[in-house]
Amino acid sequence: VRSLHQKSSCLQELVHSLHQKSSCLQQLVHSLHQKSSCHQELVHSLQELAHSLHQKSSCLQQLVHSLHQKSSYLQELVHSLQELAHSLHQKSSCLQELVHCSLGQKSYLQELVYYLLRQYFQDY
Repeated sequence: VRSLHQKSSCLQELVHSLHQKSSCLQQLVHSLHQKSSCHQELVHSLQELAHSLHQKSSCLQQLVHSLHQKSSYLQELVHSLQELAHSLHQKSSCLQELVHCSLGQKSYLQELVYYLLRQYFQDY
């Protein structure tokens, strides 16, 4: 009877120990489940961040493309304005020469008129 009692006590201790280990395992499973949920949330957040960064990258690429086009347009505009300035400078030079020639002709015509008037009045 004593031997059976000892064995019964040992079995009770073993059951108690197994119960404690079972509780520890349940806590461990619960903790792992929580960590798994946190990990899934982290993965989801990282996926959203990656998507957002991809969208921003696309927007930046479009902006760079637009700025490149505007830069090309501005370069063409500057070139056209330089050509216009050169053309205006040439025309200004031509006008200055024309004015100079006109002044010379005016002086010549004045002298001619003066000469003709003298001739006319000398004849009368």
